[in-house]
Amino acid sequence: MATSMPKQVNMESTRLCTECGRQFQSRSGHSRHMRQHKGQAPYRCCGKMFFDEDKLKMHRNHIHGEAAREACFQCGKLFATRQQVTKHMAVVHNANSENFTCDTCAANYTSKQGLQDHTASQHEGRAAHACHCGKEYRHATNLYRHKKSTKH
Repeated sequence: MATSMPKQVNMESTRLCTECGRQFQSRSGHSRHMRQHKGQAPYRCCGKMFFDEDKLKMHRNHIHGEAAREACFQCGKLFATRQQVTKHMAVVHNANSENFTCDTCAANYTSKQGLQDHTASQHEGRAAHACHCGKEYRHATNLYRHKKSTKH
């Protein structure tokens, strides 16, 4: 399987989360993410709070039985959001146009960050994500959880 060249990321236009270090290409993605850190959930349903409209749609679909309106054009499966269809297409129908392949073991990843994390932890013997306190983690989510559970 041929792999495409990784996209060049313009670091000047990349927005960085000051809380967890995650990078965003779009202003809207960054804003939505920052609302989560601040606990600002603009969408509500039956006492629950949601940080973006897609999550609210998924809730209404799964909990309240509202009809899924987004369909996969290849198999017809219905989803609550267009984002779910896109993920389904990438996973089930191999529609992801970008692949990042490890030169050492040929493992494939759908993001450059996924490949970098894999290389660091599996081939370089180091954790891909480190806290200033010295703790190291293979996955960014574990570092984030550590930072939230301890005082830094």
